[in-house]
Amino acid sequence: MNLIKVKVVVILSSLSFLCQSQTNLHFAKINDFYSLINAEIFEQKLFTFNAGKFKFTSLIVETENKSDAEIKIFYKSKIGIETYVTSKIDYNENVDISTYCSKLNVFEEEQSIVKIDFGNFKGKVKIILLYAPKTEIELKNKFYKFSNPCNKPPMISYTEWRKGLPNPKPPRVKTKIEHLVIHHSAGSNNDTDYLNTIRNIYLLHTQSNGWDDIGYNFLIAPDGTIFNGRDPLGAGDDDDILGAHFCSKNQNTMGICLMGNFMTKKPDYRAIYSLKYLLAWKLKKDKLDAFGQTKHPQPDGNMLDNICGHRNGCSTSCPGDSLYLILNNIKFESARIADSCGLKLDFIEPKIVSFVSVFPNPATDKIYFVLKTEKVVILKVLKSNGSLVLHEKIYTEKPLEINLEKGIYFYQLISENKIIEKSKFMIF
Repeated sequence: MNLIKVKVVVILSSLSFLCQSQTNLHFAKINDFYSLINAEIFEQKLFTFNAGKFKFTSLIVETENKSDAEIKIFYKSKIGIETYVTSKIDYNENVDISTYCSKLNVFEEEQSIVKIDFGNFKGKVKIILLYAPKTEIELKNKFYKFSNPCNKPPMISYTEWRKGLPNPKPPRVKTKIEHLVIHHSAGSNNDTDYLNTIRNIYLLHTQSNGWDDIGYNFLIAPDGTIFNGRDPLGAGDDDDILGAHFCSKNQNTMGICLMGNFMTKKPDYRAIYSLKYLLAWKLKKDKLDAFGQTKHPQPDGNMLDNICGHRNGCSTSCPGDSLYLILNNIKFESARIADSCGLKLDFIEPKIVSFVSVFPNPATDKIYFVLKTEKVVILKVLKSNGSLVLHEKIYTEKPLEINLEKGIYFYQLISENKIIEKSKFMIF
């Protein structure tokens, strides 16, 4: 791969180009989709660089050190007005080396001028420019409502959204899925060209990060459109392909990324709808227990929820506070859908003696719990939407009688801060 390095001569104008002593800035075109600028910021001035014929559709800033400085990235909008987005330099949670970066800023229109206000940041920077040429595909009937909710949801194939971009690299590795890991892209919530967004994420992963393909198995746009992520290249089904999304612990995981930043804002209801049905389909297909836990990584790792957030296994805020807050509700709803589609769990672990009798099950109004152990046990009962309806100790001396409305419920027995038994019951 040849680097085309261009020595930049600084010309002072009303928009100062770094500072007068700046002489070590280089622009490099790696290929038609990926260029970069290496520079060192000495003082607080507006950084401006005209890339000329080298267009870009997204930009990310990498640094060697973390900074509290808020940077402003200027760009021309779709209607030709200059505006800007703000970003902070934070730990790069998407690669396995110690780097810091801004978020990936995806633009509606092609850009040619890099203009960044670095605030009080000083130090070396690498500005990565990615170019995803426009392409058009038909999105009709690919949205969040499905004709058969028990089947694999309709989605945009990688062969469609990847048109005109470099092909992913072989080989592929098939993995047995035990954990469904939820992410957010941490990008802008104002993006509406989701095809453009996924194409730029793909270039970030493959060209800048150097990965063989996009890291996620599936991506979900705010309008509920689902995109196939990793191309299996004939190695198996797309949902069973080893990804690159879980801090080098990707074995036995399937990654789902919701486009947007959900630290303070909840995802669109259409995206949540698609996520629930995608999870339910995978739960049923692989006979996974939505409420179960499995060691990760195998065989000696810690216990990890079968449906979990990125932050449950890695040092990150992903998938964002607002999405993580409703993850339990999403889990319960996905389990309900999978159950309605005929999910039958095969328990392959050694059978243990139940600690509690639950009768009658199903019941018409009252249901009884009778403890069969001397352990100190807390009973938790939850609705199918994940909301807690009961949390109290139960004893061996007498049955616990509960009156509930009609519906599907789940219970957990907790002893010494560990779940020792869990199952479901029904009131009809």
